[in-house]
Amino acid sequence: MVNKIKLGTKKFIFNIKNLEKLKRFKKGFKNIQINNVSTINNPHDNTLIFTKNWSKEIEDKLININHSLILIIKNDTKINNNIIKNNECIFVNNPRLEYAIILNYILNKQPKKDRHYKELNNKVIIGENVNIGKGTTIEPFVFIDHDVRIGDNCVLKAGVKIDSNVSIGDNVKIGQNSVIGGHGFGIEKNLDGSLIRIPHFGGIIIGNNLEIGVLVTIKSGTIEPTIIENNVMIDDHVHISHNVNIKNGCIITVASSIGGSVVVGENSWLGINCSIKNGVKIGKNVLVAMGAVVRKSIKDNTLVAGDASKVFPKLINY
Repeated sequence: MVNKIKLGTKKFIFNIKNLEKLKRFKKGFKNIQINNVSTINNPHDNTLIFTKNWSKEIEDKLININHSLILIIKNDTKINNNIIKNNECIFVNNPRLEYAIILNYILNKQPKKDRHYKELNNKVIIGENVNIGKGTTIEPFVFIDHDVRIGDNCVLKAGVKIDSNVSIGDNVKIGQNSVIGGHGFGIEKNLDGSLIRIPHFGGIIIGNNLEIGVLVTIKSGTIEPTIIENNVMIDDHVHISHNVNIKNGCIITVASSIGGSVVVGENSWLGINCSIKNGVKIGKNVLVAMGAVVRKSIKDNTLVAGDASKVFPKLINY
């Protein structure tokens, strides 16, 4: 498992009473300050949280949370009184949409930091709070944004772009013109038909001893990081969406497209030009054949082939 170092995640200071200026919400909010976001699976105090469904498991996760703004799906479910008493709960038809609206509103109200970049002799641009390890080689025209950690003995080929809030381990090679970071494609449609982008600042954690090819895109996590573990090989033109977790020893071949929140188990192989639907869980030692379209989760030691995602069990070697 890759070391999960603490990233410089986006933080803010916001009193939710200020949300009364948004006419879509009621007046009379509690005097609660929130300073970050968290997920329903890993909730924290003083954060913005949303949940698209409700269950006893979710209630158990929230029962000890305090001073948070929680967006809950509007239905007939009875919510534990302690959760309502200790937090500000808003019941809405689309919690993900309201999360996007509130978070964008909060971020727009934050004071803008005056941060600076420096240019090295070989046309490399580096932001603030960047830590580069020993023996790392950076070729011309590389851009490294603020709050980035790069380990020892890495190679960043010409034209690589690394966005903020990215951690890269040791012995990592990144091919020409690859983009590591940036907002994932999280979009919600408002009631008036306008499209709202969901901010992504969960960052990216990349492990040790791996290779990322040419023109690869890896997107930042929404709230928690996208994770590429150790000893992974990623071919050219691969797209990895937000909050994906690629486990140890995987091989991702050319033009693979991986949707958001996908998990690819240890030592699995994704074939040329395959497509993985968002939210799918792929087990260990799985072979996804060339051009396969994977629409549902796959068990360990299986072969997946064809546009219909046919599964062939009891795969031993490949």
